[in-house]
Amino acid sequence: MNSGIIVLLVMAAFIIGAALAWFFFRKRETSSEESKIQPTASQKDTFEISKIQLIEAEKNVLRDELAKLKKEKEEILSRCTNLEGANREIRAKLAEADQETTSKSTALKNKYEQLLAEAKAQCERLDKELANALNGKIDSAVQEQLNEIEKLKKKIKALEEELEDCEDDNDELKKRISSKNAELEELQDDLDKERKAAQQLHDELCDAKQQLEEMDQELDQKATSLSFIQEILSASEVKQSDTRALNREIDNLEAFLKGPLTDVYSFIYTSDPDFSCGDLKGREALEHIKTFLYDYFDQWASTKRKSWLDGKKTIAFVGEFSAGKTSIVNRILSQDDPSIPQLPVSTKATTAIPTYIASSENVHYNFISGDGKMKVIDEHSFRKVSKETLDQVKGISALIKYFVMSYPNQNLQGLSVLDTPGFNSNDKEDRERTIDVINECDALFWVFDVNAGTVNRSSIAIIKEKLNKPLYVVINKVDTKPKSEVDKVEALIRKTLANEGLTVQQFIRFSSQAPLEQIMNPIQSVERISNRANFLSDLRTDIEEYLNIFKDAVAESDRSYNNALQSGEELSDEFWTSLRNMQENCERACQIPKWVEHIFSSDRFEMTADEGERLKFLLNDIAGYQVESLSNSFERCIEEAGEIQQEYSNLCDLKATWRRLDDCYEQFKKIQKKIENYERQN
Repeated sequence: MNSGIIVLLVMAAFIIGAALAWFFFRKRETSSEESKIQPTASQKDTFEISKIQLIEAEKNVLRDELAKLKKEKEEILSRCTNLEGANREIRAKLAEADQETTSKSTALKNKYEQLLAEAKAQCERLDKELANALNGKIDSAVQEQLNEIEKLKKKIKALEEELEDCEDDNDELKKRISSKNAELEELQDDLDKERKAAQQLHDELCDAKQQLEEMDQELDQKATSLSFIQEILSASEVKQSDTRALNREIDNLEAFLKGPLTDVYSFIYTSDPDFSCGDLKGREALEHIKTFLYDYFDQWASTKRKSWLDGKKTIAFVGEFSAGKTSIVNRILSQDDPSIPQLPVSTKATTAIPTYIASSENVHYNFISGDGKMKVIDEHSFRKVSKETLDQVKGISALIKYFVMSYPNQNLQGLSVLDTPGFNSNDKEDRERTIDVINECDALFWVFDVNAGTVNRSSIAIIKEKLNKPLYVVINKVDTKPKSEVDKVEALIRKTLANEGLTVQQFIRFSSQAPLEQIMNPIQSVERISNRANFLSDLRTDIEEYLNIFKDAVAESDRSYNNALQSGEELSDEFWTSLRNMQENCERACQIPKWVEHIFSSDRFEMTADEGERLKFLLNDIAGYQVESLSNSFERCIEEAGEIQQEYSNLCDLKATWRRLDDCYEQFKKIQKKIENYERQN
């Protein structure tokens, strides 16, 4: 009975604590739902260079949204903290109530057991006394005890009834506790949901922050690109009056080459189909000469217009992005001296436009515009150039053909280095720019990253189709691989290029730790293409050879003409001799008949028989041999006159061609003299 009371008290305490906890958490849940703010999705817009102010406004909006999200995160974290605190408080109260209930239950149990023991002892004693009473030994004391027993039985009955009530209350309390446990689990679920929402909000906050950072970077990139384009558009042109004079003479030479000289060559080869150049004749030979001559001129003019190439050995570096081209160029420029200016190097694709590096007395950063003008930019603008910057600008080749970087550097004496974006780029403009400038170089250094170990097939196709340059292969970063792995990469490259029919002058293994001589010795072994340096002298020699050919032809034609004239004079003399002989015979024949006057007959011409025979002989000779001889002489004179006319016509044509060649030669000498004077002065 005492145990039931204890349990009842424990249940009551637990119910009270659970009710308090439920009320507290319910209130917290309501306030949480009222204060809960759903995060808004961040807005995404594309940025245009011409809308910098709009981008800035959107950037500020995003920052406000980010601040709002941070505030909501702090509120949710605060609510989660409060929920966790309340949960801990409820659990503490439940533990305390459970401990108190256990203590009281133990006390009640002990008391009940004590009362039960006493009751049992009383019952035993009473049973004993009852037995005595049945034996007739009852007395007043026993009667009193019997009365006490009756009272005790009533008390026990009352306690049993009270115990039943307590058990009913205990069942009710258990139901309430079960209900409170369900509510507590519901609160725990709400807490888990709040934590999940807080984590989701945290993730969204991180995404929004990353997005904002990316937008910041994109905005900065657009701003950099816009600033770069503004600097390019406002760049001032380099004032080089002497260079303009040289360019003017080069233009004059091109006009002369493609005008008067080509006309003379066309006349020569079309007027005489048998006139040959090597194994070719006529128009076929003419087309070959024009193609060769124009290409020859283009190579010469291209380097002559560029002071950083004229008279220098030019080396081009190509390869995949991140193959290490620029790092190798920097070592060549600096010769491992860190104080010497270098090209910017990055893990990103920085060499997006071909860049020439040459020696000069002062530091210059220039670029060649789309219309061929050299303009000035500062070093800060030059170092803005990257693939990312130029990707923001469409049609960059219309603004910039290539950069020219020059500064005092003894390592560049007699040498010009070209760093390129590579003709394997996905950008068509990159490939075309690279191919154009590589054609002006004396050798091609193809850089491979040993960690890639593959050969780009499109690059091979371009080299075979459009580039005919001595090829050197540089296997870079060999210090990052074992020698056996490097050997395998080199063997693969050798096999691939050999199968494609490409000849490699030398395979070079290089790295940041390798001695500089490993790359400098091959560069120094490269020979300059003589065509560019000897164009003027070769062209002059070519014109002089044609002049000599036609000078000899004129002399030979003049001899043939004079011989024809002499032969014609001889035939003319022979004709006139035959004509005089005929005239003499006619005169003799006229003298044979004599005019005789008769008295009895009419006057008439008369001759003797001998005179008649003589006249007959003369007339037969005139009508036969002399007429035939005169006719043959006349025909031969006519034929010889035609030959003389042809010889004269040939002589006139040859003289006209020689004069045109001589005029071209004199015109060329004037242009050559001006160009050579410019070179001597500079």
